[in-house]
Amino acid sequence: MPVEFTLVSILLALVQVAIYLFLGRAVMFIFAGARRDENFIYQLFRKGTDLFVRAARYITPRIVIDKHIPFVAFLLLVWIGLLLVYAKRYICVAQQLNCGL
Repeated sequence: MPVEFTLVSILLALVQVAIYLFLGRAVMFIFAGARRDENFIYQLFRKGTDLFVRAARYITPRIVIDKHIPFVAFLLLVWIGLLLVYAKRYICVAQQLNCGL
């Protein structure tokens, strides 16, 4: 496999892990209730997603309230994931690889 394919695959896997962390954070947000900040598992999900939330806060305008920034970060990761899937497919087609996509 070419280096580009491997790099895109690794990036896609990292983005997918981040998306799953956001989904876990959302589930814990719903089920942990008002005391979610005391919940150890919720704190782990927050630690795993804080980097992406801060990055989303940095690139979004100030009119977007802080409560919505985790959702914005999630949507950005979904779009990045879709772009990486497209890039992976493009590499497979361009180099005539049998990638199983």
